[in-house]
Amino acid sequence: MAASVIRNFSISLLAVLAVFLSVPAHADALDDALRKGLLGETSRGYVAPVKQPSAAITQLLNSINARRRAAYQNIAQRNGLTRQKVEAVAGARVIQRAPKGTYYKNSGGTWQRK
Repeated sequence: MAASVIRNFSISLLAVLAVFLSVPAHADALDDALRKGLLGETSRGYVAPVKQPSAAITQLLNSINARRRAAYQNIAQRNGLTRQKVEAVAGARVIQRAPKGTYYKNSGGTWQRK
């Protein structure tokens, strides 16, 4: 039973990550902001400003994080997990898969560049 839940959870999480990448305007803007070091990935599965954000970056950040939060909640409900558990797994995967040069917050809360 536990293996089935984990497998379903992993499939759901991969589907969510695919959705993040399939929204072209947001994906392009997010990729650009990550590449420029304006935003970085966090261990909770959300993006955060690395530097003082402009209004446009703040709007992008809020939009991306709202979509991620809704997706994480959906996955959590479907798999009988807490959203925090889904956030932690998603955060680890997003950081692991982030391209070289992407900023991420380490476990101590300090920004590092891959």
